[in-house]
Amino acid sequence: MNCDKHPEREGVASCIICGRILCEECRLKLAGKNYCQSCADKLFQERSGEPVKGKGMGLGAKILIALLIILCVLALVSYLIYTVYLAPYYGSAENVMRILMNDPERIIRFLSANI
Repeated sequence: MNCDKHPEREGVASCIICGRILCEECRLKLAGKNYCQSCADKLFQERSGEPVKGKGMGLGAKILIALLIILCVLALVSYLIYTVYLAPYYGSAENVMRILMNDPERIIRFLSANI
């Protein structure tokens, strides 16, 4: 079998990761194992902590981060509404929660009139 990169040369080894046939010039022998240049580069990048090309955050991670940001913004807005409008009038957060559970329209009317 001939080298994948140099078809005119005879293959002397194959990469243990991708299986590519390698000639003497293309073969990288590391710790007694044969690697092609691209697999060796990926291996060193992974071990050195550098980001590997092509690997990034997946869609699920991006959606999760977006949801967490939205929740944080909602929590901040709720806190600001409570401290600016509700706390001076209704007092403690427990009192506001009790009113929200029993008579939510009261809070809605109050906020509608004051915001």
